[in-house]
Parts: sequence; structure tokens; C-alpha cells
Amino acid sequence: MQCAFSRRDARPRRRCWPLILGIVLLVCACQTKEAPLSPGAAAFKKEVKQCLVTIATPLVEPLLKNDLAAISAVLEKVEPQAIKLCRMCPFRIGVLNGYGEALAVHPPRRGDKRDFSDYNLVIKTINTRRIQQQRFFLQNGSQIYIICVPIFHEDNVIGLVAIVINAEEAQQRWGLTDQEFLSVNFNE
Repeated sequence: MQCAFSRRDARPRRRCWPLILGIVLLVCACQTKEAPLSPGAAAFKKEVKQCLVTIATPLVEPLLKNDLAAISAVLEKVEPQAIKLCRMCPFRIGVLNGYGEALAVHPPRRGDKRDFSDYNLVIKTINTRRIQQQRFFLQNGSQIYIICVPIFHEDNVIGLVAIVINAEEAQQRWGLTDQEFLSVNFNE
């Protein structure tokens, strides 16, 4: 009686290994690339990044000194420039210290929450030291988008800039969907 795995059967299997290895390598090499952003999402990303560059640099010195008046003055001075950059952007801008406590919000509103240290978005931004974004639902059912950006001094996170955008206004302005907002990589 012959074994089912005799030497005669091993030869065809040996010939299949190069073919199987070739298929595996081909599959690994043909990884799908990220889909390009829609024109609206690309415009949104560009305008937000321009606003961030304009805002972040002047905030370093006031954040180091924990000078609330100077932080508010920077936001008031820079905010008109940011609006010119993005032509009537529906943005609210907040500055937080390195622990997630709000130092200034522009334009200011009464009753704004002041401590965001327990928000996952803030914790994630501080821990990863990268720009993060998240969609939030308000009590009235509306949605907002928040982009949280770390501000560095000598490789330390000294604060955060948070940009808040009404999701409905972002849809009207850029045609931005929830999925597109969440897929934009502001770290590139």
C-alpha cells in the first residue's frame, strides 16, 4: 500500500511554490492607494492649513508667558486675515494650554466651556503630537467639526489651537461630507 504523500506527488507541489510565492508578492506590491481628495475637500484642507500657519506662529510667545490678554489680542488681529484667506470661513478658533484648558476663544461667546482636558480629541492631540480632527454632535442634533493642532516650543507641546466649523456650513461652503472631513490628513 502506498502513502498518499509519496515522492511522486511532491514534484508537482514543488513547482507550485514559485507560482504561489509570485502571487503573494504581486498582491503585496499592489496595495491600494488612498483615494485623492475631492476638489472641495482639497480646497478645505488648503484653506484650513493656511489659517493654521497664520495663527500658530504668533501664539507661541503669549502661550509661553501664559498671557491671556496677548493670546486674545493675537486672535483678534489674526482672525480678519484668516477670514480673508478663506473668504467668509465659518470658523471659531480656540486656544488651549498644554493641559486642555481653554485660554481664549474667538469670536467669544458667553457660556463657552473652559476645560477640554477630558476630551478624547484633546488627549489624542497632546499624546500623538499630531493634528487630529473629530466630528461632534451637539444637544440640538447639529454637528460640528473640530480640528485640534498642537503648538510646539523646543519640541514641547505648549498649547493647542482648535478650529470649530459647523458641519452644515462646511457642506454648503466646500461640499464637504462627514466622511471626507474625517479622511483629510492635515499632517501632510
